[in-house]
Amino acid sequence: MSHLFHKINYLLRHWNEVGVSMQRKLTIYFACTVLVVYAAAVILIQTAGIMPGSERNLGETLTVQHQNTVSAMTKQMDLLTARSIRLSEEITWTMEQILIEQGKTFADINNNPQLILDLEDSLYGTLETVLRSNACSGAFFILDATVNTEAESADTSRMGVYLRFSDLKAVGTANQHMVYFRGAADIARKKQIQMHNRWNLEFDTSLIPCYETLLEFRQSRLAEGAMWTERIQLSNTWEDVILLCVPVLDQNGVPCGICGVELSQLYFVLSYPAAESRFGNMITLLAPAEGRKYDLSKSMIGNAAGTYLKPDGLLKVRNGKYYQTATTETDRYFGFSSPLDARLCSGRQPMILTLLPEESYHQASLRSRLIWYAGTFVFLILILLMAGGASGHFSAPIVRSLKAVQQTKTGEDGQNARIRSGISEIDALVSFLQTRSQELKTSELPPEIDAMLQEFKVRVGRLTPAELLIFQLFIDGCDVQTAAERSFVSVATVRKHNTSINRKLEVSNREELMVYVDLFRRCGRLDELKNR
Repeated sequence: MSHLFHKINYLLRHWNEVGVSMQRKLTIYFACTVLVVYAAAVILIQTAGIMPGSERNLGETLTVQHQNTVSAMTKQMDLLTARSIRLSEEITWTMEQILIEQGKTFADINNNPQLILDLEDSLYGTLETVLRSNACSGAFFILDATVNTEAESADTSRMGVYLRFSDLKAVGTANQHMVYFRGAADIARKKQIQMHNRWNLEFDTSLIPCYETLLEFRQSRLAEGAMWTERIQLSNTWEDVILLCVPVLDQNGVPCGICGVELSQLYFVLSYPAAESRFGNMITLLAPAEGRKYDLSKSMIGNAAGTYLKPDGLLKVRNGKYYQTATTETDRYFGFSSPLDARLCSGRQPMILTLLPEESYHQASLRSRLIWYAGTFVFLILILLMAGGASGHFSAPIVRSLKAVQQTKTGEDGQNARIRSGISEIDALVSFLQTRSQELKTSELPPEIDAMLQEFKVRVGRLTPAELLIFQLFIDGCDVQTAAERSFVSVATVRKHNTSINRKLEVSNREELMVYVDLFRRCGRLDELKNR
């Protein structure tokens, strides 16, 4: 492995010395630039948290859904509170009219079945109107009186009427099936309304957590007495509900009962379906909060399709950078929570939660990122191919120009043909090289010098073979002594030949002779003297 790194390091250090074609180098340069920009973009996108499927994207999705849910639920709760207050005022007014007509007081209602029947019959229409508004699953009123004060359960048994929807399939639709859950049976027969299979004549107020509290209400505004119960189970049924209770006042302003509306778990599920998103289904909760803990057994849970959230155990919430994290004993969720402007009879703060399962998010996030990486990888390949094509298109005319210089193309006028690369600097360089090459090819010696060399060459031709041998040795740089040794003659004989050579070549001394020899050498024509 170290040898491999050493080799790579060597190649990088000697990159400019390696014989790599221009097109390859340009392609590699372009590719490196693209890769650096790509890597920087990926790092920037991840750092900024805008990668598809990132926690920031999840936080934005949850925020939008949570805001919509809070707005819808707040609007619904305000509407139900207003209608419950209006119901309380109408009950007070109707009750006063009946009592005045019959010359009775509120205390006379106890043990008076006919008066109770008259009151319930008169208030039935008002109650039905509230229920038919399709903003709740039930409506009721309870007056603090009973048909039989001597009965065993007289302390908690109170008169009233409770109307409910049954077999809900959707919310906001007309002609929902209505049943008679509490109240005098004669009214159900008179109104031709089906009685609930768990019907009772009166309410058991011990099952309504806020009943006794509201009877102690002493404020001037009914809105200050409006409060919700936590999730409770209707007596002898499988249904869970939450009740909005408002005090009912007598003619003296003293609480004499309560009234309100019901939201069943089924109605809540239909009202708040699981919201689809690219990260999975988001669910809605209305839960009582105690610090950062939420009791799921007392909470209303919207449509939980695609999740495993059950109305059991505690939900613990902690804040995060982009969203909150909620955990149960077995599962984890991401989402947001906001307080609802309402009162619970338990004194705890009602909270609206929007949650998405962690597992669902991770699956969707992985899928989104794989698609994103695949798309960017294909885009990167296309960019690299375009870089290769651009480098080839850029280097092709340069290569053609260089090949033209090497092949020395000539035109009809004998001049080198001009090759245009489209790059001014390259064209100027090629033109200079062609001009320089032409000058070198057509350049000749001045006539006087050429004539002088020709005459000297003719005179060399007059030398005898012995003199020519000594002349060749002089050309090779030998002196008289060396020439005598190499020609195997005496020094005197060499000197005699030297004198004859100077005379025939028309030079006065050895120095002048060597000037001619050097001139032939510089002109590249020395072989003309040696090959005689």
